[in-house]
Amino acid sequence: MVKSHFAAFFALATSVLLAHGNLLGKRATCTVASAQSVSVDDVPAIEAAIKSCGNGGVIIIPAGYTYQIRTTLDFTGCVNCEVQIEGTLKLSSDTAFWNGVRAVMLLANINGAIIHSKTGSGVVDGNGVPFWIEFAADSSFARPTLVYITGGSNIVVENLYFKNAPNVFHSVTGGATDVVYRGLRLNAEVYDDVIPKNTDGFDVGASYVTISNVTVNNQDDCVAFKPNANYVTVTDITCTGSHGLSVGSLAKGSNDIVQNIYVDRATMIDSAKATGIKLYDGTSGHGVATVRNVTYNNIVVKNFMTKPCLVAYFTVATFALLTCANLLDKRATCIVPSGQSVSVDHVPAIKAAIQSCGNDGVIVIPAGYTYQIRSPLDSAGCINCEVQIEGTLKLSSDTAYWDGVRAAITVTNINSATIHSKTGSGVIDGNGVPF
Repeated sequence: MVKSHFAAFFALATSVLLAHGNLLGKRATCTVASAQSVSVDDVPAIEAAIKSCGNGGVIIIPAGYTYQIRTTLDFTGCVNCEVQIEGTLKLSSDTAFWNGVRAVMLLANINGAIIHSKTGSGVVDGNGVPFWIEFAADSSFARPTLVYITGGSNIVVENLYFKNAPNVFHSVTGGATDVVYRGLRLNAEVYDDVIPKNTDGFDVGASYVTISNVTVNNQDDCVAFKPNANYVTVTDITCTGSHGLSVGSLAKGSNDIVQNIYVDRATMIDSAKATGIKLYDGTSGHGVATVRNVTYNNIVVKNFMTKPCLVAYFTVATFALLTCANLLDKRATCIVPSGQSVSVDHVPAIKAAIQSCGNDGVIVIPAGYTYQIRSPLDSAGCINCEVQIEGTLKLSSDTAYWDGVRAAITVTNINSATIHSKTGSGVIDGNGVPF
């Protein structure tokens, strides 16, 4: 007797795996039943389904059930597989177990995966509150990332709702390529005065990553472009309550590079900043940060902040291009804080800000800081620009270097510029005594 299909049942706690293969040539499909007990880990059942049907097949988490994630859900065995989440995956409240664990859902060197909901009902619940409480009491508590992709390629995550991540929602790193996030909703909200911490929407440190048609409600970076981010495109994203669309931070203890980033059609609501680049300087203990070809375009800012476009929290080491355009028709603004080191030349940071925001924009040198001028500061790139000096620009004491140099600050062939202090606190200190 030839059987047209087979059914295999595996006892995993009280969960059941049902597999159907070769149904008129259809892809093998495994449907995973929930143990329906908060004390039972449903991960072994899901992993068994991936091993059984993961090679080109379909794994279904059906609607109407909650699956307890009490250990890391490892996608090993998925090769061109489809994981269809229609029910809810919920992280356990066992903070002691999760302390130091890297990921809740781990995709390590997976080549070919679609993780999605066909109906839009699928939920991944990070159960963040107990983790946020623990972290508030002990900042050394190491919380897991909700979905961690390292290595691998051709991975799609789409049409799902992610809520209350214990830490970062999504991280992609480790040489991963061709990763797509689309049609996602991410939400981490204050609950009974418990504030979510470090709930970045997306930490991207990989190549050829696309994020599109996404909404993020959180209290940290909406998207953070991390070291080795390259050819990353973000379009049609709405960020609420976030720290913005941020490059970095970079070069804290190593040489880092981020390049070829394109952001278009973003709406920033009630955010601490809209866009920005966060770097450490090249002084002792820090590396060199290189940021090249980063474009922010068509950024709509609602409930306008004081920092629509922030260039650096620290001194820039190597800076190629930052473009901030169409911020609710407000003038692009670049704020350049000082690295507060007399050995670091702040001229490259100021020049980068002029190049980025100098075309009818505003460059702000904030009060309370001293900027070391260790090389000529020219204003090339300023077209109808405003340079607002509220801090102090101070010439270095390197008389040997300055011997024969025509000017410390040069304004050459500039058509329309305003260089001023709105508060009257701005100072340009020529440091004349050694000269």
